[in-house]
Amino acid sequence: MPRRYADNYDYSHPKNRDPYQFKPADDFFKDLVDPRFNTRQPTSIDYDDKDQEVNGVANPACKFGRIFRFDDGKFLMIQFMRPRIWRLRFNPRFGAADYSDFNTRTIVQDSLTDLVKVLDAAEGINWRVDELKRVDSRFFILQSVIIRPDGTEEIGVQLWIQRNPFRITAVRSIASAGVGVGISGLEHPILESPESIPVRDGRSNAIIWQTKERGLLYQDDAVVLNVDKFTTSKYLGFGEQGGKSLYKDKSFMNYFNFDNMRYYNIYDEGPLCDSEPLYHSEPYWIEVNTHPGYMSQLATFVDNYSQVVVDLGKTNQHQTRIGTRFNSFQGIFIAGDDVGQVIRLYTSIIGRPWLRPRYILGHHQGCYGYETQELVEYYADKYREADFPLDGMHIDVDMQRNYKTFTIDTRQGHFPNPQAMFSKLRALGIRCSTNITPVISSLEEPDFTYETYNSAWVGGGDGSNGYQDNYFVRDNRDNDPSVVPVNNERYLEYGKGTRYLQDPNVDRPDYSDAYNFAENRNSGWPFHGGVDYGGTKGSPGYYPNLNRKVVRDWWGKQYQYLFDMGLDFVWQDMTSPCMAQQYGDMKSWPFRLLLDSNGWPNDPIASEKKKAIEIWSLYSLNLHKATFKGLHLLKGREEKRNFIIGRGSFAGAQRYAGLWTGDNSSTWEFFSISVAQVLALGLSGVAFSGADVGGFEPSEDWERFADPELLIRWYGAYSLLPWFRNHYVRKGKKWFQEPFEYENYRLTNPIKPEDEVVYRAVLPVCKYTIRLRYSLMQLLYDAMFENLINGLPIARAMVITDPLDSSLFSSNEWYTAHQYLVRNDILVAPVHHPQSERATRTLYLPYPDAWYPLNLRPDTDPAQPGQALQPRVSGGTYVDFDSRIAYEESQIPYVTPMYIREGAIIPQIEVRLSTPDRTRSEQDYPNLANEPANPITIHVYPGKDNSYQMYLDDGVSRKSAPTNQWLASQEISISAETGQILQNAFGDPLAADAFREVVIKQTTVRKLDATSGNWRDLRRIEVTTPLRGGTVNSGFSDDEVTKAVGDEYRLAIWHDDDVDLNTVTIETEGFTSSFTPWTNPAGRVTLVRVPTSEKVTAIVNVSNAI
Repeated sequence: MPRRYADNYDYSHPKNRDPYQFKPADDFFKDLVDPRFNTRQPTSIDYDDKDQEVNGVANPACKFGRIFRFDDGKFLMIQFMRPRIWRLRFNPRFGAADYSDFNTRTIVQDSLTDLVKVLDAAEGINWRVDELKRVDSRFFILQSVIIRPDGTEEIGVQLWIQRNPFRITAVRSIASAGVGVGISGLEHPILESPESIPVRDGRSNAIIWQTKERGLLYQDDAVVLNVDKFTTSKYLGFGEQGGKSLYKDKSFMNYFNFDNMRYYNIYDEGPLCDSEPLYHSEPYWIEVNTHPGYMSQLATFVDNYSQVVVDLGKTNQHQTRIGTRFNSFQGIFIAGDDVGQVIRLYTSIIGRPWLRPRYILGHHQGCYGYETQELVEYYADKYREADFPLDGMHIDVDMQRNYKTFTIDTRQGHFPNPQAMFSKLRALGIRCSTNITPVISSLEEPDFTYETYNSAWVGGGDGSNGYQDNYFVRDNRDNDPSVVPVNNERYLEYGKGTRYLQDPNVDRPDYSDAYNFAENRNSGWPFHGGVDYGGTKGSPGYYPNLNRKVVRDWWGKQYQYLFDMGLDFVWQDMTSPCMAQQYGDMKSWPFRLLLDSNGWPNDPIASEKKKAIEIWSLYSLNLHKATFKGLHLLKGREEKRNFIIGRGSFAGAQRYAGLWTGDNSSTWEFFSISVAQVLALGLSGVAFSGADVGGFEPSEDWERFADPELLIRWYGAYSLLPWFRNHYVRKGKKWFQEPFEYENYRLTNPIKPEDEVVYRAVLPVCKYTIRLRYSLMQLLYDAMFENLINGLPIARAMVITDPLDSSLFSSNEWYTAHQYLVRNDILVAPVHHPQSERATRTLYLPYPDAWYPLNLRPDTDPAQPGQALQPRVSGGTYVDFDSRIAYEESQIPYVTPMYIREGAIIPQIEVRLSTPDRTRSEQDYPNLANEPANPITIHVYPGKDNSYQMYLDDGVSRKSAPTNQWLASQEISISAETGQILQNAFGDPLAADAFREVVIKQTTVRKLDATSGNWRDLRRIEVTTPLRGGTVNSGFSDDEVTKAVGDEYRLAIWHDDDVDLNTVTIETEGFTSSFTPWTNPAGRVTLVRVPTSEKVTAIVNVSNAI
């Protein structure tokens, strides 16, 4: 992938030879074989008991693993983190004693010992790592052993360490999925060895992961692990990396946080390029289909904050090369039966988020260019006038006073009365966030006191007592000895595929900044940087040292003023931190700037300083952590759930924030990857993510608004994805992107006749889409609640929901990236092509279940809660769906194809313009606190047996989150192999189980009617509130439930089109109701109402002749 160099590029500058710089993956792997880089490759490995000790005492890190010695004197540590999770650690600079028990900040506990202890208790598991076995002179075996409750034992994973040539092979016993086609490689000597795993229950032993022989290479700092790439294997996940497909192959990948606007700055290929480094780094992927027809999948996670590079079969189709540029190589490998189980295991070690407020699942509007209070209020009013639901308004840095973080510009013509503005919007049901960047402006204003800036100089308010005590990152650098004089420094940048250098001695942003680089450089004074928002917009400033806990605590307190004014949540931007390119490398820190390493307490290397490039993504992780923890300590927020939407960080940040995928543009290419990005992040443990709907930047400089057809398709695609924010830029670029503005434009401007339909359709189609979303808000919320329990994402790739459909790994790969399910049973098939190409959308319905076209509508009569079911369609079927854009009501529901799985149970509510918050003061917000109850209709579809867990609570308080005790009581995924109960062991400490779980079950049996002699189908629907601790105690009282949803649930029991409704009978048990059950022949639906009381177990039997 050749890149261009700027015309005036200085090829002679030492910067070109500095090893401490970003290196694209293709260049890195090419240099790996260059003799100049002194790459070493150990041949053999051995073991010595003395290496397991530190000063004669057993190293606690070896409790779950062992340290091995290579023939060149370097050391490798292999550990089990869980029975089916193992970790390889290698640092060429480490001796044996340097391998400690401490984890990185990514892992949810500070040490492996603590992690095992906490997770074992939460998951109810007993396991151990056996003593190392020696198999003749060729192998060592390290294995995990699970001890079942009955005392019997089984091997989890067996690691065979081949001594010469060095190689590691992972073996596991795997079960058939019922459609097995055989496992290749069963003749392998390891599998035939008497030391291999005992075969049981019809299972088969298989090699699930294997390094190449002599598969570890290293340079002074960089490390590469070469892993076998099996012929049938497919790879997906990879975090937010874009590209043409959810599956990736024959590609180079770069993980390096980068302010990569438009996704084209390294390779100039745009959003369809896999290789571009993006805002967020999640070096994690899942290998599937290695053993077709068998229950075996494997994930890889590279826990390293510097640059991670991957060669996924690009140079050798039988090999994956995984490289880390600096620090320890830490590769974590996770074995599971299916993709969902792998995700649950992965999120158990990197963590899951606390329960988030319900309103974040709503519709949000953001704009860089809502420059005044008047404009913000105007657009809030316009949404309400249009009867268009809206829950969130995102105000950019326009609200700040001259780009001063944590301020509001209260001057006339700006935001003169922010408290009144926030109060007005909140009364409309609209919550507000604002853009917070990690820079503290250094521009002085004689008539303004910048409290945040002043409080950062803890030594004396203005720095008069010296800089030793301030909270800023200091300008201390590790000098490149080849740069003479030392201030003859250059910063490396990339733009649209061109590499160029910036001279910080002379180059400045377009705004005024007269600082002297040579004087500031390496002075120990605060590092001087600044943000650039284009043109003259931006400010120089200093950066809080968020790699120190005391500074993180200070940072969290800075939000108090904004939340006192009425802010409800936070938009975390420029997180890398992103800077004007004149201040640092790759629009961020200078690579050689020294930063605190932020080790764990008592970690022997906790106080080390490292070059910024060595811990590149750690700062953003700590930024999100500081904000998250700080919000929970603010006065008035102690018991409220908080939310942050952040732009980029590292794996583990999902504990603190949701993720939006950076600055995209209004193109079909960006739209085409935007769904796959959310699915890939969900596979990677990030349950809450999304792109800027409609596109942030214009597609071309002359474009003044997003293509109306593109906006319609984007709204449809995101209709049931977790994060939905229409977000765009004005500032002389776009005029508008709010859906109702397209109708205003049509009425006041000449429109081509061929474009009339699509312009007229924008408002009704987008409005319908959002109203449908709001009617299914309970479904979205249940999926978000469930994420706490099992780690599964809200929007799920079909490989999660339909693991038995092997075609999703082969012939139907494309559909895996371009369709998704919310929870398990509603399938959405976005239209990713312009209508001029074709007016239909071919979709695939996964096997083996049958499917129905979506019959739900957002605004219905309780007597007719949807359309009659169309004929069911068999799984494994392709459907050409008429998805024409139109403004007629009859076609609008079909603009975005959607299907419902047979046997589905789907809750639906009435559409409100915002998500209620009944915890608000009745005096201040009577319309919010006293909003009428919103009844729930529970739709039950014919077909297979099914159950559904619904969660009712107040939607905003922390007390309503589940406690660890409740989570540990839920046997949500007991693996037949291990007996693990995979739970979140790190929940909210203020959680108090103040919610109600409602379980709806449907079973269908076929019985012979003794009276008539005919066969009948009997559908039994049960609605119950499960017992807690042997008593009925939901934590969300009957009074609270009645206030929220009423005193009855409405059951809508749908019938297939071939059922004779004259033969339908209805019987109820366990309750009484003033509503008489009946079957609506026009809608082909039986309607029943059952009490919401926790004391009632309601049973409805619906029978029909066949």
